[in-house]
Amino acid sequence: MIFGPGDVLVFMGAAWLCLTVLPGAATAQDAPNPFEEDVTFEARVLEREVDLAEPLIAHMEGRYVVVHLEENRVFVFEGGQAIWSSASGTGTGLEYGIDGGQRWNFGTPRGLFKIKRMERDPIWIAPDWHFLEKGLSVPPPDHPSRRIANGMGDTAIYLGDGIAIHGTDKPYLLLNPDPDARRVSHGCIRLINEAARELMHMVEVGTPVLIY
Repeated sequence: MIFGPGDVLVFMGAAWLCLTVLPGAATAQDAPNPFEEDVTFEARVLEREVDLAEPLIAHMEGRYVVVHLEENRVFVFEGGQAIWSSASGTGTGLEYGIDGGQRWNFGTPRGLFKIKRMERDPIWIAPDWHFLEKGLSVPPPDHPSRRIANGMGDTAIYLGDGIAIHGTDKPYLLLNPDPDARRVSHGCIRLINEAARELMHMVEVGTPVLIY
């Protein structure tokens, strides 16, 4: 696990949530809008009723995000209650590298993070493995071919260490109801673009994000 100074986590075990179908829909709260635009939120079915005896992050009374890797789902919590959720895609867990060279692990890291910054219509700066996987020569670090529009969908929420919760240009990969089939990323947490944009307007820089 990755802990920040003074962070204390409360772990509920594998059965940390009670899962039932919620007949209603989660509604957006009055959240600060860092991009100064009017946003109309579509009603999103929460799909999971989660009401914990205490927050997953000890002493946490405000809003925080939970990425639950076993279920491959992103939740927004207020205290012990989930107010929003969406299916997600996470890392494959595979390793990749070149003989005698650098190696990469494409798993999603577990730990306690905080949102560092958020960006609309982000430009993805492709790392070396992107070119190696395609059998291409690796360009210089500042080469224009590394700047890829829509590679992260239309929204990115950066957690640091190269990890982000972001949209996708391949939403069909996130539609499978089997959580294991949604382990499709190189480590980041993918959401469909609509969900990523909704999430961005429900959180702010500094919001805790628990991945486990």
